[in-house]
Amino acid sequence: MEQLLKKSMQGVEETKYHEFVDPKNGLVQARYPIPKSWKVNQPDAEIYIEGPHHLKVYHSSVNNYYWSSNPMMQQTIRMNGQQLAQPLSIQQLLDQYVRPNAEAQGYLFKTSYPLPEVAGLRQRLIHAMPNTGTQKQVEALGTEWQTNQGTRSLIVLLRYQSLNQQVLFWNIETTELESDPDYFEEATNAYVYSSANAQFNPQWIQYMNGQLASNIQKSNEFWAQASAQSAAAHQQRMNAIAARGQAAMSTAQTYSDILDISHQGFLNRSSINDAGHAKSIRAINETTLIGNHETGEHYTVPSGANYYWVSADGYYISTDNALFNPNTDHRMNDKDWTKFASEQ
Repeated sequence: MEQLLKKSMQGVEETKYHEFVDPKNGLVQARYPIPKSWKVNQPDAEIYIEGPHHLKVYHSSVNNYYWSSNPMMQQTIRMNGQQLAQPLSIQQLLDQYVRPNAEAQGYLFKTSYPLPEVAGLRQRLIHAMPNTGTQKQVEALGTEWQTNQGTRSLIVLLRYQSLNQQVLFWNIETTELESDPDYFEEATNAYVYSSANAQFNPQWIQYMNGQLASNIQKSNEFWAQASAQSAAAHQQRMNAIAARGQAAMSTAQTYSDILDISHQGFLNRSSINDAGHAKSIRAINETTLIGNHETGEHYTVPSGANYYWVSADGYYISTDNALFNPNTDHRMNDKDWTKFASEQ
């Protein structure tokens, strides 16, 4: 590791510390060294960092997924508005999604290599979190490209996963750095050096760990009550799902597991040093979140329709016809249908 750090510091100009402030609580999350010639823009700017030789570091793109081999857990994940997808390795993500998407935009793939310095930054964050019994893993891959504008590009893939009982949470975060060819190696070294030498604020870590513990406790209490006093429509759907042969599982424990794994965005939404470009990856699933605010239910369904109706036994209909109402259609076998609105 020491040799890797030395290599990453080669050719890096004198640095300054940039403090990243958590917008949710106003605390300094971390500080990280960047070259003095680099300028950090406002959080809402299109380009996160700019510098000499047409250097650009773009905002990050994060895609989150859940997976379980348990059919009941799969349905609960969908009902919680999350994307369900089998986990892919970081190499599969590069080969099947990132590379085809980048090449379609005129990028020419050059090489790829592990980035233990970038993964190490997230490992340090994981080690600072309370032990919740989950198995966590993080890995990073650097990929280099020639763009159709004559610049060089570094797209960093950061993959995180956490396994707890029967649910696996995983995500992929992409980061893009772009510069002129004669500055690319120096810029890449500076980026890696910044990741390896970032410093977390202990007060922010303590605050977030307290928030995490509080959220887990509140979630357990809420879902324990919701499981016993759920709305009739929701309970009908859950009973119908179980009746179709799916394994019975505690709703309270299921949602507690999901919360424990996702950590309310504590890890996967952290943008301490990683800023990237949304153009570097497509969502693995094309889905839409639909909801009914009267019952509090949410489902993730395939995209492509304007209107959705959900029956009492857990089936749904999608349509573009604003006048269609399955409750007045004799072909619907007298099922009780509820209209759901698209929420994203």
